[in-house]
Amino acid sequence: MEDNMKVIFLQDVLPNSRAGDIKDVKNGYARNFLLPRELATMATAGELKRVESLRRDAEVRRVKEAEEWREVASKLAEVPVEILVRSGPRGRLYGSVTSTMLAQKLTEISNVAVDRRGIRFETPVRMLGEYLVPIHYFEGVDGQVVLNVISVDGGAEAAAMEAAMVEGVGGDGTGEMSLLEEFESRRIAREAKERGEEDDDDSGDDAESTKEE
Repeated sequence: MEDNMKVIFLQDVLPNSRAGDIKDVKNGYARNFLLPRELATMATAGELKRVESLRRDAEVRRVKEAEEWREVASKLAEVPVEILVRSGPRGRLYGSVTSTMLAQKLTEISNVAVDRRGIRFETPVRMLGEYLVPIHYFEGVDGQVVLNVISVDGGAEAAAMEAAMVEGVGGDGTGEMSLLEEFESRRIAREAKERGEEDDDDSGDDAESTKEE
């Protein structure tokens, strides 16, 4: 059986230990992890005199960190977070959006490392759309972000058209036609714009040829 070592924690090692705590831990855990990283020290008579000071200093750090995390949570709550994914024609993802993916995106936006373990999806994210995601950032600091899952391959438009058709079904069907016509008009406008740009390019080429002659 492995012997234990009594240590004083110099820093918080969440979720179970706080700076100033005096605990018996496994010898290997102390020597291979806690002591080399200066997260704890052996509970000698001299070190025991530092306990109250360690606890006070740790509480000051916690208050400061909590305030910093509140600012991060507030910033991330202001703007929807977009994640681009591949999806099928009905808006279903090829896979799902994971807590790791969202944590990486939040870290990019905030420049602060967001722990994926604090992200709490209420349901698996396997469809395009908007989701409200609760997040635990720090002790006493919780928030939520708006996640927009967007297709990178046209699946979003297809899903929107399908949703429009479903929404329009019923009654005299006028809702379906008006929504579908809106999508169709957008498509026609895009194609017309592309043709116009091509015509401009051709006109420029003709003018250049005439000038050379």
